[in-house]
Formats: sequence, structure tokens, C-alpha cells
Amino acid sequence: MVTQNLCVLTYDAPHRKTQELLLRLKASGQSNVLVLATPWEERKNFKPLFPHRVLGAHNIVLSQLCENLGYDLQRVNIQDLASVTNKDSHILIGGAGIIPQEVVESRTLINSHPAYLPYVRGLDSLKWAIYDGLPIGVTSHIVSAECDAGKMIRRELVPLNTWDTFHSVAQRQFEMEVNLLVSATEDMKTSSLENLSTEYSTPHRRMPHSKEIIMMKRFERLIENA
Repeated sequence: MVTQNLCVLTYDAPHRKTQELLLRLKASGQSNVLVLATPWEERKNFKPLFPHRVLGAHNIVLSQLCENLGYDLQRVNIQDLASVTNKDSHILIGGAGIIPQEVVESRTLINSHPAYLPYVRGLDSLKWAIYDGLPIGVTSHIVSAECDAGKMIRRELVPLNTWDTFHSVAQRQFEMEVNLLVSATEDMKTSSLENLSTEYSTPHRRMPHSKEIIMMKRFERLIENA
């Protein structure tokens, strides 16, 4: 049983969101962090017409990054998370596959979702928010068994400017996503932790190419009126 109360769950591979998260935790003064690394599994990647996450990972393995930052690293199968953390742990999700329900119910898992919940859930949330004319934002929340639900910690709208491009908005959203994850444990102290409704939307899948073209046209009109 480990004693660290702040953990970061991620993949045992270079991963840009995790790298940014760990660096910003260190910069914020977090000196005692346990990084929980699950095996990396190759997936068949969907190739969008307009990728919004265009930044690749820095060329450094996770073990070296943790050593450089003074963070402990433990390699673990995701099914064993409950046995290697204590019930007081706050587990920030840098990257993860499907988390077993027993872990979700017995531990405080915190996610930062790139959408203004509860309006856009699931994949490609930035694109679907633009396509459906919904608020573009970021939400930190305590994870529940339902996709992108649970208890809301904090949410913010992504500022839009007339000079923005699709990728500058996506980058700003990514930075906010990481920042809300870094501040989540502090934000919890003053948050009402209201339950996120699942009535507004069902989780989205990847946006089809045909709708991506429509989405970009709607984005251009959105920015013109920013």
C-alpha cells in the first residue's frame, strides 16, 4: 500500500498531456506525486480531416521524466489500481483506458474533459460543440461509472477571438484542460460538487469526415462573430 495521496494515472509511454500535467504539478509546488503507469496498447487510429491535437509528445520516456521531477513511478495493470492506492488518494487522469467500476466507486478519480459539461460528452468534443452550436469549454469532474459524468468540480468557457484559427482554439482548450486538472484538488475545497446531468447528451463517437467539413464552415462563422 502506498502512502502518496496524489497520483497521476497514465500510459507507460511518452504522452503529451501527461508530460504537461507532471511539469505543471511540479511548477505548482507538488513534490509528492505517485505516477501510475499502465501498459500502452496500440489502437487503430481514426484519421480525421482536421486533427485538433497536433502536438506530439516530447522524446523522453516516462521513467526518466519521473526521475527528473523527483516523482515515484509504479507500473501497474489498471485492474489493480485499488490495491496499490489508498482510499484517500486523489487520482488525476492523464491518460487511461476503461477503468474498472470497482476502482471508480472506491477511489476519487479526477478527469478534465475538453467540453463544457454536461452539454458535450464523449470523443471529439470540441468539434461536436462547434457543429451543434454549443458552449466550448473545459470541465474538471470526479469520475462516475457513466461517461463524462459524475460530480463537477469546475468548468470554464474557452475564450474566442476574431483572429483565432481552429488550431489556436484547440491549443487554448488543451492548456485549460491541463490547468484545471492541476488545480482540481484545490478547487474541490470550494466546489459544490454538483452532479452532472446526463440528460443533455449521449456520448459522441469520432466525427465523420462529412460532418468535419460542415463543422469547419460553422467554425469560421463562429469566429467572425467572436
